[in-house]
Amino acid sequence: MFEKGFERIFLIDFMPSSEKQSILKLQQALTVFGNDSTVIKKKLLNECSKIKLESKKLIDHYHNCLLFILGYSENEELFLLAQKEMLRLAESVKNLSPNKKESLYRSGIAFTETQGAYSFTLIKWLLKEYPNQISLHSFDEDGVHPKEIFKNVLSEMEFELASDEKLNSIKWLEKACGSNKKIDLLKWLIHHFEELKASDLIKDSLFESLKLFINIIPEQKGSRGFTRDDEQASSFSKSFGNISLHKNFYHTNGLLKKFDELELIHKKLQPPKKLSDAEKKKIIDVSRVSLCLLNRETDPITYCNEEGILFYELENGLSIALFSMLPERRLPMESYIGFMMFKNGYPMSYGGAWVFGKRSLIGINIFEAFRGGESAFVFAQLLRTYKQCCGADYFEVEPYQFGKGNPEGIKSGAFWFYYRFGFRPINKTLNELAQIESDKIKNNKTYRSSSETLKKFTQSNLAVNFENTETPINPTEISKFISNKIAKLFKGDRIAAEKFCLKKIRTELKHEVYKAGKENTSTGSVTGINKLSFFVGLCLDLENCSPSEKSKVEEWILEKGKSEFKYIELTSRVNFKKILNKEVYSR
Repeated sequence: MFEKGFERIFLIDFMPSSEKQSILKLQQALTVFGNDSTVIKKKLLNECSKIKLESKKLIDHYHNCLLFILGYSENEELFLLAQKEMLRLAESVKNLSPNKKESLYRSGIAFTETQGAYSFTLIKWLLKEYPNQISLHSFDEDGVHPKEIFKNVLSEMEFELASDEKLNSIKWLEKACGSNKKIDLLKWLIHHFEELKASDLIKDSLFESLKLFINIIPEQKGSRGFTRDDEQASSFSKSFGNISLHKNFYHTNGLLKKFDELELIHKKLQPPKKLSDAEKKKIIDVSRVSLCLLNRETDPITYCNEEGILFYELENGLSIALFSMLPERRLPMESYIGFMMFKNGYPMSYGGAWVFGKRSLIGINIFEAFRGGESAFVFAQLLRTYKQCCGADYFEVEPYQFGKGNPEGIKSGAFWFYYRFGFRPINKTLNELAQIESDKIKNNKTYRSSSETLKKFTQSNLAVNFENTETPINPTEISKFISNKIAKLFKGDRIAAEKFCLKKIRTELKHEVYKAGKENTSTGSVTGINKLSFFVGLCLDLENCSPSEKSKVEEWILEKGKSEFKYIELTSRVNFKKILNKEVYSR
């Protein structure tokens, strides 16, 4: 899910010499602060403002430079100059010939086309928010033919259309829909998917099987120039995707590279900012668009609503939105809490954490334009937020984050980025190797770990425990235990196992949980029972729990279908290690 290292890579050999010189100088100056850096950057921006923006790669790289400056300006004058240049760049792109504009496809720059495969839910949202900009593009040859899904929706008298083997997916939809317009085909498809008598999860799976791709073409108002209407239309872009919820921060003292990581992680987090529904919607919209432009989705952002957001303002112009999913979409034990980090209001990093009690698996990706900035500071703020908001002390990262199947992670030495924060290989042998390598680096400033050594480290997760307490429960082990238990006790009969768990819960837990399934039970209660019954019924020693412990478990179950953030808080109050069946540990 998460991308390559945090380094900045520039390839400019394709540019004419004069243009190459200007853009190269600007790129090299981006991360230089102090002395005359502001004057130099202003001079270079003025030089670049005279460049005619027609080359795809020149536009692409200049766009990234401007985004970086908007996030990391030394003062307001430089910020406004970059903002002015971004408007000029957008106007230049708007006025490009169709062929040149097509070459910028999937760049995320204002007025450029994006193609991608997205979930049923996200495409519904796109059609609602951008009804004139979304259309069907194509179907992958390996996808399921739409007639296989809709043949039972057609009238019985349409048996010929239902069984037609000659028509490809597009032609079949044109016949079923009565139109050859791609936007009509997509709307027809989405409408009839909604009408299917199936759960949302099944609809998602069926929709994914189509392997459908859509086109997103931002609206363009007027033939020339950059109008006020254009500014609104171009919000579907990296260029102008700004949440604008707080004042800009200017780096008068340069970039913060060296700091006390632990001190920052433990620095008290201010309460979440109170937001209006309109502000929450803006955060969701900007976050979804920024991922769409990468042809990405994360479940917490796709399946979030205005009630499922917390927003924190941090230092140095950073802010972070935490996203929780709608109750029916949530994981059974863990809380998958996604995030979008903003720099002066621009999306600059995304990812998520899978939290259960004191434990959290975590992942981060920094957007390309913002690499080379304050990556360590950003990651420290991320750990700080999840630690204090979600109560996690123990964090793990998976090997992809630092190189497995990710060559740039190896090239950038991302392993040592995490090592700086106290992350160590879980595997004992690799942990010892890491210590040896660390000592070599300390004793020899020119020493660098080989690619082969860095690849060895990807055989293990990395972990850090900020409180040095006992390693928390791993939900993965719980899941394996439950599967084994169902196989042994119930011969694989999940229905029988569920009945056993529900009976145990109703016997041991009185109050609201006992009412689960009855007419007066809230949806939240039913959601909690559905998601947690196997864990509670097969893993917890309810018979020997105290009334106080049972009360905490009851409250915890009921909250699963309500606020995910409250559920996280309640999870940390239950001493699961104390009330788990001994069998769980003896495996």
